[in-house]
Amino acid sequence: MKNKYWKLTIKLLLYAALSLISGMAATALLYYAAYKIFDLPGGRYYTIRAYELFREFTREMPWLLWGCMTIAFFAVFFFLFAKDTVKRLGNIQGAISQIRAGGYRVMLPNDKTDCLGGLERDINAMAMQIENTFRDKEEMEQSKDDFIVNIAHDLRTPLTSVIGYLSFLTERELDPEISAKYASIAYEKAGQLESLVESLFDIARLTMDTVPINKEAVPLKKMLLQKQDEMFPQLHSAEMEIHLDVPEDLPRIHIDGELMARVFDNLIVNAVRYASEGRVLDIRVAPGEKNVLISFITHANPIPTSELEHIFDKLYRLEKSRAAQTGGTGLGLSISRRIVELHGGTLTARQAEGGTAFDIFLPL
Repeated sequence: MKNKYWKLTIKLLLYAALSLISGMAATALLYYAAYKIFDLPGGRYYTIRAYELFREFTREMPWLLWGCMTIAFFAVFFFLFAKDTVKRLGNIQGAISQIRAGGYRVMLPNDKTDCLGGLERDINAMAMQIENTFRDKEEMEQSKDDFIVNIAHDLRTPLTSVIGYLSFLTERELDPEISAKYASIAYEKAGQLESLVESLFDIARLTMDTVPINKEAVPLKKMLLQKQDEMFPQLHSAEMEIHLDVPEDLPRIHIDGELMARVFDNLIVNAVRYASEGRVLDIRVAPGEKNVLISFITHANPIPTSELEHIFDKLYRLEKSRAAQTGGTGLGLSISRRIVELHGGTLTARQAEGGTAFDIFLPL
C-alpha cells in the first residue's frame, strides 16, 4: 500500500512541475501574442502600452502570474482527477450494493495501478470467491441429497429381498430344497447389506479423518506380488491375469500397508468386474525424484471421458444394473481416493490402451 501512495505523490509532483512549465510557456505565448498578433497599425499605441504594462507587471510580480497559471492548471487537473475518481467510487459503491443484494457477477475495470485499482481488483476477487463458495455449497447440498436418495435405494433393495424371502420361509410350508434356496438368497442379500453398511462406516471415518495412518517403509514390489497371489482365484475365475512392471531398484515407500492394500484390492476387483474382456490387468510402477506413479490399466470397456471424474463420487455407478449383479456398493473408488489423499497423494482416472487407467501418485 505504501508503494501506491509513493507513486501517487510522485505523480502529483510531476503534474506540478508540468503545470509550472506550462505556466511559463503560457506567459511567453502571451508576450508573443501581445507584441506580434495585436501590433496592428491602427492600434499600435494601445497594444504597445498594454504590452509595456504587462511586461512591467510580470517583471515586478512574476510569482503572481506564475502562481495564477499554476493554480489554474492544478484546478483543471484536480477537476478531471476528481471527476474520474468520483465515477470510479460510484462504480465501486454500485458493485458493493449488487453483492449485498446477492448478485456476485461484478467486474469492475481494474487496469489501473493506483489505490482504487487495487480496491477494484479486490472487490472483483471477493465477488468471484463468494460466487464460487455459494456454487460449491449448492453442489454439496445437491450431492448430499443425491447421496441420501442413493443410499436409501441401495439399502432398501437387499433389505426388501431379505424380508421377502424370510417371509416365504416363515409363512409357508416349503420343500426343504426350496427353503434352502430361499435361505441362501436371503443370506447373500444380507451379506450385500452388511458390506454396504461397513463401507458407509468406512467412508464416514475416512472423511472425518478418524482413521489413523500408520506409515512405514514398505517394499512395493513385494506387496504387489503378494496381492497378485491373493487375488488369483478371482482373476482365474474371470480368465484374467496381472502383468507387473516394477523396477528392481524401486525404493521402499512410506505408506500404511493395510490401507493401501485396500486401495489395490478395490482397483483389481473393479478390473475383474468391469473389464474382464480385456483379459489382462497391467500394473506399472514408475518412480520419480519425489514420488512414485502406480498405474492400474485395463484393456476393455473404457469409461467415457465425461464420466471419469464422477466415478469417484459416493455411490456413483456407470451401470447400476451391472453393479447390482456384481455386488458393488459404489463406494470402493471413493474410499480408495480418500485413502490415497490421506497419504498426501492423488488418485485419478483416464482412458488408455482401449480401457481405463487408474493412476496413483504417492510421495516416496
